[in-house]
Amino acid sequence: MRLARLSKVVSEEQEAEKFLREKGVLKEFRQCLYCGSKRFGRVRRNFYKCYQCKREWSIRKGSALEGLKIPFPKLVLALKLFELETPALRASKELELAYNTAHKLFQRIRQKICRQSGKEEELLEGEAEADESYTPPHQVFGICSK
Repeated sequence: MRLARLSKVVSEEQEAEKFLREKGVLKEFRQCLYCGSKRFGRVRRNFYKCYQCKREWSIRKGSALEGLKIPFPKLVLALKLFELETPALRASKELELAYNTAHKLFQRIRQKICRQSGKEEELLEGEAEADESYTPPHQVFGICSK
């Protein structure tokens, strides 16, 4: 993403939410998660409510962001920092987040990438080079553990 587009997206919460929906990070709800009714709406800032069963759910429900309470603009910036291969410690300082939060977010991004690549029909090809201290990432971080 270009810097001009990034600055526009992170300037407003709604723009960041729209961007995350376009990229498939946030789910698009077409019916109630609990009863299947199509009669639901947004009641508070980040919540939906079914008017039939009266249950509420978060806008982040069912996504990789479930359980994280990071504002959407910071999430977009975190994705950009992840893309730029910024370490979690540095990202936590740049985004003014706790290190554990940034680390958890980066782990979720890695897990999502791993799951998505597992769905692809194509396998990776070519040579891989590793030195004697190499430990596969899934053994170190528990990535793609099912």
